[in-house]
Order: sequence, then C-alpha cells, then structure tokens
Amino acid sequence: MSSLVSHPAVVDLDAATCSHGAPSARNLIVTVFGDVVVPCGADTELTVQQLTELLTGFGVNERLVRTSLSRVAGDGLLASRSEGRRSFYRVAPGALSTFRTADRRIYRGLADGWDGQWTIVVLDGNEASPDHRARLRQELAWAGLGTVAPNVLASPVVSADAVVEIVERVGGFHNVLVSRSTVVDGAGLLGQGELVRRTADLVDVEQRYAEFVERFERFDDDAIASLDETRALKLRLLLVATFRRAALADPQLPAELLPDSWAGRRARDVARRVYGSVASASDRRIGELLGRDVVTDRGRFG
Repeated sequence: MSSLVSHPAVVDLDAATCSHGAPSARNLIVTVFGDVVVPCGADTELTVQQLTELLTGFGVNERLVRTSLSRVAGDGLLASRSEGRRSFYRVAPGALSTFRTADRRIYRGLADGWDGQWTIVVLDGNEASPDHRARLRQELAWAGLGTVAPNVLASPVVSADAVVEIVERVGGFHNVLVSRSTVVDGAGLLGQGELVRRTADLVDVEQRYAEFVERFERFDDDAIASLDETRALKLRLLLVATFRRAALADPQLPAELLPDSWAGRRARDVARRVYGSVASASDRRIGELLGRDVVTDRGRFG
C-alpha cells in the first residue's frame, strides 16, 4: 500500500474531485454515458444510485448527481423515466447521433488521407429564429466545423453528407448552403492558412493536449499495476473526461495543416496506452455496479 500512495500519479488521482483537479459532475456524467453506457446499447439505463457509485471516487453525492442529471437532461442529451421512487436515465433517442459524433472525434481521431478540399456551410441569417440558428451552429461545432464569419462555418475533414444529416436532424431550415470544394489561395483571398486560424484556436487546443500529456504520462506500468478496480475506473473516467475536452475543441485538421510537433499526436498515444491498461480492471468494476458483463473495446484512441 505504501508504494501505491507514494507514486505521484496515484496521489494526484486520489486527490482529484469535482471541486479540485477533476472535471465537473456534469462533464463526468456525460463521459459515463458516452464511454460506458452507449457501448452497452442505446437502451441501457442507469439509476441515480448507480451513477453515484460510478463517480464515488470524485467526491460526489446523490444530491449533486441528481442536480447534474437534470441539467444534462435539460440539454436534451438524456431521457428519464420513473418507477416508484426510482429514476432511470438513458441517452435521449435524439441525442444518440451527438454521442456517436463525439465518439468518433474522441476515440478515433482523424482518418488517414485528405482530398485537399473543405466543407463550407453558409446559413441564411434571416431564416429561422436566432435560437434555432444557434442550435444548428452548436450541432455543427460539435461535429467539428469552425466559424469563419457570422453564419459561415468550415472544416477540411467533416463531410458534406455529415453536415446535411445534421441540418435535417435539427430541422426547420431550407436555405443552408453546403459545398465541398477547393479553397483558392492568392493575394486578397481568404486561403487555407487563414481558414485554419479562423476555425480553430490551435494554441489553446495544443495547450490542453500538453497538459493532458503532463498529467497522464506519469501513469507508468508500476502505477497502473498498483491500482485496484475502483481506482482503475476513476483513472479511466478522469482520462476520458480530460481528453474529451481537448478532442472536442480540436478541429482535427489533416496532418498537412498541422505543425510537425503537434501535441495531439503524443496525447492520443498516452491516452491509448493508459486507457488500454486500465480497461480490464475498470470493466470488472463497471460490471459489478451494472450487474452485467462489460467488455470495452481495447482499440479506442487508435
């Protein structure tokens, strides 16, 4: 036990709570549903008590979990039902595509190969209400598009078909312009370099990745081998929730548009190693709490 508590990485893990050193309860709840629940099946439900047990290492209680669940449900991400005095939560049917889009960006990263083109989206500023346009812009941002100008978004990696699916899912629009085309560079033109600068704050994203590496690279084989199942689960959720914040802010640009020293590459390598190392132990703990066998895909962060 003495070697366990003396390892700096494990000391940091034990000290991490929602009020100090860990993401918010809301962020962690979204992480649980994305990392644990959705892979078990779209209809998988969790009770408040189960969620509290899953997050017990972060210093949460049922009251905080209930409050945070209400907020996540209010955002349209979760649906609930009551059975006597118990409440059950699952991913809202309309939010499944949002979770799956996030899943791709977090666990899979950028696919190899780029056709050299950009997807450009232009919204009609006079169509729909400001709130409805804001919702569409948010959905497009979650998918990975960045803002070029008011009501203009762009991405080199999000396909035109993916944008069309989002527009149709949000509904209420008839004049959204979607184009997949080559961006022309030249004097007086808004070229690729400026598009990159406008659609992504790469300095901020790289800083997030660098902080992730600094924190989680310390979990070497000795530290991980010393973790019991409860700590393994806490490390898994902390790792995913922390990486998630960087990955969802990352436009995941093609290698041709990134600096050679891009910290995101190293961060993904660290995430793959640590996540894979704690997957089995954390699965056992999750299985105990959910009353079912759980086998996580070891190829995540590939």
